[in-house]
Amino acid sequence: MDAALMCDDEVNSFLRDCNSGTLSLTDGRETYAFPESFGYDGDDLYFQFVHADASDKMSFVETTDVATFTTFTDDNPAFSVIARGRLVPVPDEETSRASSVFAENCDVPMLNVSVEKSVDELSFDFYRLRPDEISGRKFGDLVS
Repeated sequence: MDAALMCDDEVNSFLRDCNSGTLSLTDGRETYAFPESFGYDGDDLYFQFVHADASDKMSFVETTDVATFTTFTDDNPAFSVIARGRLVPVPDEETSRASSVFAENCDVPMLNVSVEKSVDELSFDFYRLRPDEISGRKFGDLVS
């Protein structure tokens, strides 16, 4: 199987076309990884976290210095992108922009993701990851 690095344009295009991946967080001892839809504006990855007050996800968000986001396809050729950086809450004055980027880039079912809580018991918060490192690879029958 062939493998090659993706150029910046390929990475940007892939992130705009792909709509979900795995976000990995840590508290210094354990890791916590979960599937997440995202939006991408060419610089930042945006996530909307749906959570209860006592949430493992939000506990790990608070303790993670560097988050890692991975997204991929398993087609031939296959593509994968890994982005690493600080995950920060989107300020209230930027929520509209985050919402627009999120809506443009991903397919998000409007549903309650909790099996134990109703929608009115959950919070919805936008977070942004501005990658300090980003890399992409392609695998398989590659076109020169």
